[in-house]
Amino acid sequence: MQKIFISIFAVLIGYILFLVGVLGLFPLVIAVPLFFISILISVHFLNERGRFKGFSSSRLKR
Repeated sequence: MQKIFISIFAVLIGYILFLVGVLGLFPLVIAVPLFFISILISVHFLNERGRFKGFSSSRLKR
């Protein structure tokens, strides 16, 4: 759960940097990749949990 909050916080920081970059106060060359990477990492954390790992082989031998 802590990873999700950190990733949401990173996306917010990246978004603020992107907006400041669009205004011309921060270089867009730095802001756009940071924003993209923070979105990519947050999607990875949200998608990683709760995967189906298959049935155990001992149960199938009955």
